[in-house]
Amino acid sequence: MYYSLSRLSKLDVIWADLFDTKNSSFYREQHHNPYYELIVIADGTVHLQTGETRMSLHAGQSLLMRPWESHTGWNPEERQGQFFWAQFSCDPGLNEFLLDQASQLNIVHAERTELRTTEMKHEDVLVVPRQFQAIQRYKLLGLFEELVSTMKQPKGYFRFHATLLLGEILRLIASDFLEQSAVDTNFSASYITFRGLVNHLNNSYESDISKDHLEQVLNRKYEYLCQVFKRYAHTNIHHYIHQLRAQRAKYLLLNTGKSVKDIAEEVGYQDPFYFSRMFKKIEGTSPQHFRGASSEK
Repeated sequence: MYYSLSRLSKLDVIWADLFDTKNSSFYREQHHNPYYELIVIADGTVHLQTGETRMSLHAGQSLLMRPWESHTGWNPEERQGQFFWAQFSCDPGLNEFLLDQASQLNIVHAERTELRTTEMKHEDVLVVPRQFQAIQRYKLLGLFEELVSTMKQPKGYFRFHATLLLGEILRLIASDFLEQSAVDTNFSASYITFRGLVNHLNNSYESDISKDHLEQVLNRKYEYLCQVFKRYAHTNIHHYIHQLRAQRAKYLLLNTGKSVKDIAEEVGYQDPFYFSRMFKKIEGTSPQHFRGASSEK
């Protein structure tokens, strides 16, 4: 069984500890908690039962359980073993993930959220196995040891620190699973070019961005840059530049007393009339009306 975890999920560690199977009666009791639970075996073998299923977990193996899932230790004669145990909340929660949907997962992808002018949120997911043997066993155990220490000796921003540690633990498990699944996680050269182009436009939109300038900065033909940008951004370079300038102009109109002419020059337009036409085309209203309507609210 596998679970999908949104990268935008809000995680909160409720409790974490290290247990010894030989000296803990707590381990042999029946448990059912209202939180997600993650168990990672630190040493030896630990025998656990969830519902009617019995399993034997070895060092480096993990078990992820959903809220209210009943579980207990089941072998009273077992040798000593140690395991880390954490309870945490997750919103939005984990969903079951079917591996035959892997082709739809699109783990490596280009997303329009890289564009400054869009407010879309892409909730791409991590696939976390319910039961798993980590490749990076010692790193996983080290993170869990730090998590337990953080929760048992709270100081400063310990809850924030615990959240980061739990996120890294889940990322490590998900990444190990991805590596073992032989999924291609390499980004194409065109996508790397796209990212470089977007970064340059985001930081230089006020300047005169010419064809020759882009070719020199990115060491690619302008026609290729236009094709790559269109493929990933679903718009063209010039329209995106105008959007960036309008975005900055809106801030200046609302938060400064600068004239429309001065604002036009600051965002990259030498002709204030052309600026006003482009602003109205993008925002549906002129700069003067935008400023006036906002001041009346």
